[in-house]
Amino acid sequence: MSVYVIQALGEAMIELMKTEAIEKITVDALTAKAGIGRATYFRNFNAKEEILTAYIVWQWREYEKTHRLKEHRIDAPYRVEQYFAFCQSMKKTNDVIFAQQRQGAILNAYEIIFRDYDLEEQQDTFARAYMAYGLYGVFLKWAKEGYTQTPSEMADIVIHQIFQDYRVDAV
Repeated sequence: MSVYVIQALGEAMIELMKTEAIEKITVDALTAKAGIGRATYFRNFNAKEEILTAYIVWQWREYEKTHRLKEHRIDAPYRVEQYFAFCQSMKKTNDVIFAQQRQGAILNAYEIIFRDYDLEEQQDTFARAYMAYGLYGVFLKWAKEGYTQTPSEMADIVIHQIFQDYRVDAV
C-alpha cells in the first residue's frame, strides 16, 4: 500500500469525521474527498477504522525518521519524550478520533508500531504488548485530562515513576 493512499485517505477520513459520524461516511464520499478510486480503497482496507490505524502508523513512522528515534533505546529519556511530543502533535486528529469513540484505532496503531520496534531480541511479544498497552493507557489518561503536562513532564513520569518503580529486575 502506498504512502500516498494512506495519507490521502487518512486526511480525508479525519476531515469528514469532523462533521459526520464514521458510520455515515460513505466509501464514495471518502474516496472522492481523497481523490482515490473505490477499487484502491477496497484493495487496501476492509473497514474505515483501518484507515485511521494506518494513518497514525504512517504519521508515527515519519515522525520517528525525522527525529531519528531508532538511534535511541526505547526507554531513553529523549525517545520517551518524543513519543509524547508526537502524541501532542496529533492532538487535533486524536480529538476527532476520541469524539467518534474510535480510540481502538490508536491502540491498533500502537500494537503495529511496537511489533516492528527495535526492542531487544530477548523481549518477546508479551513485552511488546506491555509497552503498547502501557503507553497507550498513559497517553489516554494524559489526553483525557487535556494534555496538561508537557511531553518532558510525561517522559519524566514514565521513566522515573513507571519504568523505575515497576522494574522486574529490581527485586
